[in-house]
Amino acid sequence: MVEPLIAWIGKKVVDTTADRLVAAGDRKVRRHDLSVEGAEPTSDLDLIVDYTLPYCRGAKAPVVVTLYRVEGSATHLIVRMVLRETAHLRLKRGTYDITATVLELSPVRDQATQHAVGRERVWLGHNRTKKVRIRPVPVLVQAPKPPGRKPSGAKPVMPKPARKASAAPQHTPPDLPPGGRRIGQPSGTPRALDLTTCCSCGAPALYFGICQNHLYIFMTTMRLKFPPAKASD
Repeated sequence: MVEPLIAWIGKKVVDTTADRLVAAGDRKVRRHDLSVEGAEPTSDLDLIVDYTLPYCRGAKAPVVVTLYRVEGSATHLIVRMVLRETAHLRLKRGTYDITATVLELSPVRDQATQHAVGRERVWLGHNRTKKVRIRPVPVLVQAPKPPGRKPSGAKPVMPKPARKASAAPQHTPPDLPPGGRRIGQPSGTPRALDLTTCCSCGAPALYFGICQNHLYIFMTTMRLKFPPAKASD
């Protein structure tokens, strides 16, 4: 069952190829009639503008194609088309500078804005059709200035934003009593060190500003904290 199917497919392929060869042989050769004054040989050009709008993929945006012939009499040809469609053109042979401008519809009626521009230099001189694909690149368009305002030389001064109040509660130290001072705050007038009275209780001092009672407490605390070392036998 497989062999008859393969034979049938092979017969179809052979018949199709033979038909195409016969059609190509019967096709008439293209002739250039130069008997008319000013006539020139021509060539065919298939032009495609390939670009994708970033905000609408697959959109058929309008395109304006300008063809400028370098040799001979400089002429401008304008062709209007849409994206990714083929424009079949027959032109006089020579070198052409082709500029493709992709337009996008503006919010303002009856106005259009340039979105992308692509350029290509093409030489036409073959009997076969020349295929050209132009890939434009985006352009930056500056927004128009509002009418009635003249630009001034001074730079605009932007107001500084107001400082936001912190939501966290702030600690405010209490008021000091009369004559008092905070820790680390220097006193207004320095005072001399008084060694005649005890710095703890104000009693008459016996030893560097310490009274007899506080001297005993200090010495007892030192003996208990640092006992004397026992003599070894």
